[in-house]
Amino acid sequence: MSAISIDNELIHYEVLGRGRPVILLHSWVGSWRYWVPTMQNLQLKYRVYAVDLHGFGDTGKTGRKYSIDNQVDLLAAFMKAMAIPKAAIIGHGLGAWVAMKFARLYPDQAPRIVLVSPPFFDMPGLNKRVRPGRMVAAPQEKAISAEASIEATIMNSTMRAAMLERLRASKGSDSGDDGLIPAELLQSAAQSSPRYNPLFSVLGRSTPEDLLQRCVKRSSSLYEKLAVDLPKTDPDAIRVTASEYDCGRVLDDAWLLPMLTLVIHGQDDDLIEPPSEAVWDYITYQKEDALLPIPLPGVGHFPMLEYERFNRLVTDFLEAADLSTLEIKEQWKRRSR
Repeated sequence: MSAISIDNELIHYEVLGRGRPVILLHSWVGSWRYWVPTMQNLQLKYRVYAVDLHGFGDTGKTGRKYSIDNQVDLLAAFMKAMAIPKAAIIGHGLGAWVAMKFARLYPDQAPRIVLVSPPFFDMPGLNKRVRPGRMVAAPQEKAISAEASIEATIMNSTMRAAMLERLRASKGSDSGDDGLIPAELLQSAAQSSPRYNPLFSVLGRSTPEDLLQRCVKRSSSLYEKLAVDLPKTDPDAIRVTASEYDCGRVLDDAWLLPMLTLVIHGQDDDLIEPPSEAVWDYITYQKEDALLPIPLPGVGHFPMLEYERFNRLVTDFLEAADLSTLEIKEQWKRRSR
């Protein structure tokens, strides 16, 4: 077991291999542990880190650090502490959201990212939504307008501060003590601003056990492997991030990503619904050479464990010079437009 202290919090991680760094981030169900097969495969060419986020696995359980922005800060601080100037980031579920927000803030530190089972929900009026200002350019170029960046910073910081203040008042402390944050309070926080948040209805009132049973049958060997981490998951870590979700903002962030991006989503995911055609169209608009979506029929919430060619798919993406020469672009057929 490896761990470092960041802001007086124990952050657990595991590492294998040598070479260019790759960082793996887990979903709302599980921890670093289910990344082991991917780590063993990538270690032949990469130095692979799997990190437990706040509230999960063997990382600390301090409730005031459960916000999505604090999870992003954990990743930034981890890279700094480990002297990693830049890394490919592979995020799953919650980890995909964290990876995407990190990449928007620090594009030079994330030259390419893989988003597995990201929370890309459809929303009312998406086909009429006006995208934030962006100069569509080469994938490696920064292309975020100053107005969009400022607006996002103001909205996120204001929403986070208001929600956390209410959470602290409800618990009488800003530290992660025993007892759950009332779901009613988090639902109120999730609905306190004009944003569309289907994620809270999916995750906000469920226990870690409930979420796992949605993903995997109890009779399967996969369930036994994933159930090991259930006692190590703080339900508040799931609920707080779910209450902060803004569907429009997340889809905008996906479209604004300037680096090479691979999106993998199982079409039989029973936890995070697969992106609709409208969502794929929104995030790939004018980005044929920057963002590649790979829907996987017959695969659920854990493509890295359910899809036998997952590691090949990821390795090909990490090694390709650009998407135009990527073999998987033909081998894994894209949806018809």
